[in-house]
Amino acid sequence: MHVYTLEPITSQNVNVWDSLIQQSTNTTAFQSATWRNTLTNSFKQLDPVYLLVKEDNKLIGGIPAFVFQPIPGIRLWQSIPWNLFGGPQIIDSVKVNQIKLISAIVSYIETKATENGWCELYWTFSPDETQTYGDFLTELGYESTERFTHILKTNENIDSIWTAYNKRVRGAVRKAEKSGVQVTVTEKIEDLTDFYDMYLMTVKRLGGTPKPRKLMEMLLQQGIAKLAIASYEERIIAGLLYLYYNHTVTLWCEASLPEFLQYRPNNAIFHHIITWACKEGYEWVDFGASPPENEGLIAHKEQYRAKKTNFSSYTKVISPYKRSLWTRSESVLRKIYTWLQ
Repeated sequence: MHVYTLEPITSQNVNVWDSLIQQSTNTTAFQSATWRNTLTNSFKQLDPVYLLVKEDNKLIGGIPAFVFQPIPGIRLWQSIPWNLFGGPQIIDSVKVNQIKLISAIVSYIETKATENGWCELYWTFSPDETQTYGDFLTELGYESTERFTHILKTNENIDSIWTAYNKRVRGAVRKAEKSGVQVTVTEKIEDLTDFYDMYLMTVKRLGGTPKPRKLMEMLLQQGIAKLAIASYEERIIAGLLYLYYNHTVTLWCEASLPEFLQYRPNNAIFHHIITWACKEGYEWVDFGASPPENEGLIAHKEQYRAKKTNFSSYTKVISPYKRSLWTRSESVLRKIYTWLQ
């Protein structure tokens, strides 16, 4: 019969979330309960609306999502923020009727959007979900935006990965080692402080919007993030905060001091994390999405033999007037937020 229903996460059933979604191979740290709790505690504007998915009254997966309220009266539903993979996280062993499943999910969420005044619905699907559900959402009037990330399959064998690296990467890692660059993983608050100061300078230099320090600290404390730092003559010159969960390690927040890049600290950090992922049995290292115009960054990721992997986001505007208010306000509010950080 395949009757699919959705049930909101509550304090009574939140404990089943991680054990449920970890049965989906593609689930990463961004779908974990820790990510949900950390974002909720770090951003007053984010309200979690996580859903459990049932088939014939049996739990088969979940949908992570937040409602973002940047200014009073404007509420946007997102699965999930920052262009990270959301979508249905379904247990691998469960065979679903894909059309019935996504139809039930979309119907439920669009009904809630009308009831709660959400002015926009925004999905970001993983590569597999893009292929499975993307065309259906397009037919329902969602606007598609193509994106890509770079993913390295580890095979748990660092020797074969090292051999596959572009020779420039191998040379850069060797240069870092010969120059005396040391890479360590740290949990010290003072190291996070040094890294975060460097991170703010890096984001400002690149024209981005920084993540808050409180968010990073909580992720480290909750055990789904690690901070790798590169030191030269006892000074931290580069660092990378990475996430690990289920089968995937995700390279997330990176920072470095330009005057020390000649010693190739970033290459050393990347190789250190990839080596750790292989030893710990993780299957993938996700290098993260790249701006299409940044050819240098794309080439850098591909030198590690990470493969370009396409995915898509899907947007449906429910209230054009409210969405236009947010569009006109967004750039100013982002500048204020960045200044506050």
